[in-house]
Amino acid sequence: MFTLNWELAFCLGKAFLSGLAQTILKTSLFNYESGYKEINEILLYGSENKAHMEEIGLNNLLCIYYMILHANKTVDVCVPSFESDTLANCLIKVHQNGNVKIRIVIHNSDDFHNLHFFSQNGIEVKIIKPFVRLEHEFLLIDASEKFKHAVAVIGSLDYNTWRVNCNRDATVLTSESTVVKALQREFNRVWDSVSDMRKPKNDIEKNK
Repeated sequence: MFTLNWELAFCLGKAFLSGLAQTILKTSLFNYESGYKEINEILLYGSENKAHMEEIGLNNLLCIYYMILHANKTVDVCVPSFESDTLANCLIKVHQNGNVKIRIVIHNSDDFHNLHFFSQNGIEVKIIKPFVRLEHEFLLIDASEKFKHAVAVIGSLDYNTWRVNCNRDATVLTSESTVVKALQREFNRVWDSVSDMRKPKNDIEKNK
């Protein structure tokens, strides 16, 4: 179980992060004044060595966290489930401190721990009906206007610092406009398929 101070870790920036995380920090993706460069990277998971496997999973999760942390306008999340307290706390922090608009689409399930948390903090959530299975797993950062600084993060998102991804898996990070625009259209299609914000069943039952 990892017990690091994550706020301190992110303040330290590249002094803490390693490998691909440092590569991302060195790009102008988070430094708009120096001009924009595209990002097309793949975070790979898994190793035959347990310690290395956990290190890779943690480092990749921190990359995703750091990218969300630097959102300026919007973050759209489309996932089957959302059990990650790590990313939930990050989204709430960005929403509260940076006035970033957050929209989350999730498949209906019995676990609404983080959905209550989002609702309490004013984050928009829509729940897809159970017979329309939602299998998408991606998030879009600043995918608005001309998409100049937009980034898509695709795959392997729902993990925690104490439950990192140790599988042979991959997360794709891309600012390729064709990909981002296609995913934004799909997010909006799914979002618009539900007319109203929906409360989890647990909330509905409490109000009866």
